[in-house]
Amino acid sequence: MLRAPFTRIIVWFLAVCLWSSATFAWGPHPEITRAALDVLPNLPEIKARLGEENVNALLQHCLLPDHRGRDLGRYYADDYLLIPAMPQHISHVMPQVEAAFEPYFRRALQALRTETPTNAARQIGPILHFVEDVGAPPHAKPNCPHHGELETWVRADLIRIEGYRPQLLGTNEEEALVGLRKRIEQLVAFSSERADRALAVFPDREKIEPIVLESALETTRVTADLLYTLFVLGLKEEDIPGTAALEVKIRAPALPGNNEQEPRVVLLGTPYATCAEADQPPGDGPWVGTARWRNLPPGTYRLVAYRPGALLAEKEVTLGPGNLTKIDLELSSTDPPGNLVYNPDFCLSTLGVDEPDRWMATPQRVGRVWQSAVVMLRPGKRYQLGVSVNEKEGVRVSFLLTTVPAGKPRSEGKTEQIVLWPAEGKQSPEPVEIAIAEGTGSASLTGQIITNLKPAQAVNNIWVVEQP
Repeated sequence: MLRAPFTRIIVWFLAVCLWSSATFAWGPHPEITRAALDVLPNLPEIKARLGEENVNALLQHCLLPDHRGRDLGRYYADDYLLIPAMPQHISHVMPQVEAAFEPYFRRALQALRTETPTNAARQIGPILHFVEDVGAPPHAKPNCPHHGELETWVRADLIRIEGYRPQLLGTNEEEALVGLRKRIEQLVAFSSERADRALAVFPDREKIEPIVLESALETTRVTADLLYTLFVLGLKEEDIPGTAALEVKIRAPALPGNNEQEPRVVLLGTPYATCAEADQPPGDGPWVGTARWRNLPPGTYRLVAYRPGALLAEKEVTLGPGNLTKIDLELSSTDPPGNLVYNPDFCLSTLGVDEPDRWMATPQRVGRVWQSAVVMLRPGKRYQLGVSVNEKEGVRVSFLLTTVPAGKPRSEGKTEQIVLWPAEGKQSPEPVEIAIAEGTGSASLTGQIITNLKPAQAVNNIWVVEQP
């Protein structure tokens, strides 16, 4: 058993991880994205192809990497952040962030060419964010002091680049990647120099704000180049000759607490993954919707579909050139029904790494801490928490419950640990019930398994179920 002080360190560390993405954030992401969109010469065509709603949604999708691990209602941020070419979360600061540009640029182009407008717009979010982030002075300059001030002391209402003509970074994907790297290199040098200038007059905010604004405006110009290039290349051909199309009709059991959650559908061993979209508002009944692809390479694929509250479904599908293939999948209920934990039995592994999807492993002095995706809870509701363990020795299972009072910032949230196993005086784990008070601003749970084993060897199933 772990000593209590070490356990408290783990609780503190994971609580910090939950909120750290919001602690330091380049303030004007939406304003930069809006100003970049406003100067695109092909904006009317983009809105016609993607829909104005999806284009406007880019102002929120550009924030996706700051919501890593979180349930955003209809989908998880990690549906679009964790991909085979980038199966783990990455730093937003130079030089580590350089590894993000190629995989997310290629993935955004792929989504524009093969997926629905809704999914394509979401998948543009990560590359937008990382390119915008690297323009923040403290992100461009490694180990920059006064990080928070140098990325938030900026007049977002002044971010406009009227008259700027976006550059096409290349006439094909490879040329565009070369052009993007050069453009980012220029932006990093530009904003690093602004960081030095701002630090020289710190803490004089009146002098610093115009300096940071220079970086925000240059970042907006680079963002306009990025978006223009993505849309020109990604929307060049609506249907590519010799490719295949696929529609997957999915029916899944109702998920009390979040029945809008969209199933994730993956062609295993490929970069192709998407979210199904509801055919109609699900209400309280079964979820019914469709995943769609076009311009896929013909061939035989192993397809898996998954949604919280349901067991994953698999099917082999063969796609012929020029053909639209339609298949149906029925997802069975979890045991217990309505389990809100993502991948609670660790059976889903789609990223090409030997780890279960949505479980983050952190090495510790004693074993590893496996941390689940965040489970959002509803104020005024009761929940049952439970676990079934395969190994009783050397395994510790708990949930971290984080609550934030209404009207308070997330930094004022309180995190407490609810231990399920080992349980004093018990031979096996027993479920625990918790209640979330009415009027709570937000509440969430994160599963935590500490073990030297793989999680599936230590734990059979872990659950959070909303009670009637």
